[in-house]
Amino acid sequence: QANISSDRYNIDSHDYSVRLKAAQKFLKDGDKVKIIVNLKGRENEFRNIAIKLIQRFQSDIGELATEETKNLRERNVFMVLMPNKVVLQKTQEQPKKMEKPVTEISASV
Repeated sequence: QANISSDRYNIDSHDYSVRLKAAQKFLKDGDKVKIIVNLKGRENEFRNIAIKLIQRFQSDIGELATEETKNLRERNVFMVLMPNKVVLQKTQEQPKKMEKPVTEISASV
């Protein structure tokens, strides 16, 4: 299980994309991913922003994962995503492009 955590609910777009790509890689490898947003002090009043961030992350992951568990009530808002077996099997079954054999043509003069 891989943990993708953000110390704050207002994460930079680059940091978000790095964590999203890492989560996609872990899920494609068949690992679970736990997304954590830590709320400290008065940040607890902005819990709805943290929840929207986690929901956005889940929607950006798309069909690659399904929600296993979530906790949106404590200071550490988190969600555990598990890989979607059907989608993983489809990506593994995709046939690779067959290389056409090179045919030799000889010309005599």
